[in-house]
Amino acid sequence: MAHEGAERAAAHLSAMAEIETFVDVTRTYVRSDTETNEGGGCVGVVIELDGGLCGRTAFTFPAKSVERMRDALAPGMEDMDESILRELGNVMAGGFVDGWADYLGTTIDISPPTYVDGDPTLLLDDDETFVFASSICAVDESISFRVHLSPGVGEYDTLLAAEGEPVSVENLSHFDEMTRSGATTVAENITAMTGIETTVDITHVSFVPVQEVPESLGDRTYVGVVIQLENAPGGFVLMLFDESSAHGVASALVPGDGEDGELSEAEQNAIQELGNIMASSFIDGWANALETTIDISPPTFAYDMGSAIADPLVAHLGQNQEFAFVSDATIRAADQPFDCSLYVLPDESELQDVLMSLDSDATAERKTSAGRL
Repeated sequence: MAHEGAERAAAHLSAMAEIETFVDVTRTYVRSDTETNEGGGCVGVVIELDGGLCGRTAFTFPAKSVERMRDALAPGMEDMDESILRELGNVMAGGFVDGWADYLGTTIDISPPTYVDGDPTLLLDDDETFVFASSICAVDESISFRVHLSPGVGEYDTLLAAEGEPVSVENLSHFDEMTRSGATTVAENITAMTGIETTVDITHVSFVPVQEVPESLGDRTYVGVVIQLENAPGGFVLMLFDESSAHGVASALVPGDGEDGELSEAEQNAIQELGNIMASSFIDGWANALETTIDISPPTFAYDMGSAIADPLVAHLGQNQEFAFVSDATIRAADQPFDCSLYVLPDESELQDVLMSLDSDATAERKTSAGRL
């Protein structure tokens, strides 16, 4: 639904500005009260939705894209940015919402656009909910923008009611919190072992088509480990350093061992052992939160392009599922160039069982509390 809506919004922009556009990527993630501003330097509009789907949608434009749109629609008019974005938002929201309305077989009303000088996504609903986000780009122009939809309270459950008993957004948020907590533990372990002060910068739980996972890692070279979870929630955990960060970590673990920019066997072994400890501590945190035991495979050392590392994992998961929850975190060093990417790719059915058990535990706790009262 989100991708179809984004394609219609792109088509409306193409018709208005005579610029060929395409939907670059669509993802779905859990928004929580810890959400941070990832879209610095953006402006845009926020539009309220009512009727068959309640909530808010936001269109965000980087400053350079606004300049190019102004040149295309109102050349020479330097003070027209707000008016242009309001009109663009109105036109594109019509296409975006029509895509959703047709799919749901309903009518969705939209408010006049509200211009926001800053990141409009910060005005999306504060309640824990799914956010549907798409990136749209022009083919031959340096123009891009993003469209976000945040359904109102209860709307997510209504959207999925026809699919059987859905996992609650609250429990998906618990899953998000578990990832954040686990990533913090990993960062502490990196600091303890290497002396490099680190922080957890960004974490998300996204819902994406399985085949898009390798694409999200891209052609950047990573060094790290892959571990398979042998029982619920199943799937894989990846601890991946970009190449320059791997050299920094290796130097801290095995001083003076590397030569000519290549990772020595001792350095690779050190990174593999660090990755094993990091992944184990991350999974232990999950096991404690779920009050269970999670067995893991021996770590597999990885030194390749991100897409190549992810391909065999996706092939395995894709045998039984079309979509994947991807839990990711970025761990950064405080005072030097250093990135460690943590990815969790759980088995869809096993994750659902785990999250549904959280519902059962919460229900039992409520009953116990009511009995005490």
